[in-house]
Amino acid sequence: MYCKSILKLVVAGAIVAAGLVSYATPGASAPGRRARATDYPLQVVAVQTDPKRPKAGKPFTAMIGIVNQETQDLVQSGTVRCPARIGRRGVRVARKLFVDGTGIAACTWVIPAKAGKRLIARVEVTSDEGFVKASFSKVIRP
Repeated sequence: MYCKSILKLVVAGAIVAAGLVSYATPGASAPGRRARATDYPLQVVAVQTDPKRPKAGKPFTAMIGIVNQETQDLVQSGTVRCPARIGRRGVRVARKLFVDGTGIAACTWVIPAKAGKRLIARVEVTSDEGFVKASFSKVIRP
């Protein structure tokens, strides 16, 4: 069971990495994702979740790919925060990580078995190059 989850995470990471490569390649079109960044030059170029919709009682992972807008280079390192809530209650973070040198940040939350209807979450990354966040809202499957 755990190996299957790792395999899914690796596949999703490969999809995000492919999006980063296509974005960073000169002449390639950028993915049509909304980036939510402040005045810093970082930009979210790919967002991937596993599964697509969270399921009550199961882990839910979100990954983002980040590049520096000015240099078009991948972000090399960063600190990840993973705030999330269902209704007014916070959701426990099972794992958060930044894969050094790849520009990929990931958060895994444990969705409670008796969860509400909607998960509202963010993946936030702070690095020496700046700050960026990706926000999303997902309906929870029973």
